[in-house]
This record gives sequence, structure tokens and C-alpha cells, in this order.
Amino acid sequence: MKIFTKITFILVVMTLFACGKESQMIKGTITNESQQPLQDVMVQVVGTDLYAKSKEDGSFMINTKKRGDELLFNLEGYKLYFYKLDKNTSPLEIELQKK
Repeated sequence: MKIFTKITFILVVMTLFACGKESQMIKGTITNESQQPLQDVMVQVVGTDLYAKSKEDGSFMINTKKRGDELLFNLEGYKLYFYKLDKNTSPLEIELQKK
């Protein structure tokens, strides 16, 4: 019975480690065409309910579930901007264009 408990524990730990490895924290800064920081930009992982808003200095942080996710940057008065994540993406420097 002790061996079964140890094996179960090891499998649970390995599963949690594998799941945690897939997520990644993405950080970056959002500016306008004049390189001024943009506040309150909605940053969303496309196809999920994961989102964040940029701070006063234009910085943002969002945790994605897997590589290959696509981020959507949305602020009224600016064009929508999509960014496809790869394995070495953070920190991002995003420039939004006015409509």
C-alpha cells in the first residue's frame, strides 16, 4: 500500500509540473505612434476569458495557458492589434495605430 501511495504522489507532482510548464507570464509595454504609453488597453488571450489592462505607464502582464496563443490589444480610438505568441516573446513592445 505504501508503494501505491508513493507512486500516486509522484504522478500527481509530475502532472502538476507538466501543467505549470505550459503556462507563461507575458509582460510588455503598449504605446501609441508617438511612443507615449497607453493606459487601459484591454489585453485578451483570444478564445479565452483571460484578460488584463495596461497600467498608466503602458505596462501589462498576462498569464497564458500555452505557447501559440494569440493576444488581442483593444483600445477605443485605436485599431485592433493581434499578436501571435512564440516561445521567446516576453517582454513585448506593442505600438497601437489610431483609427
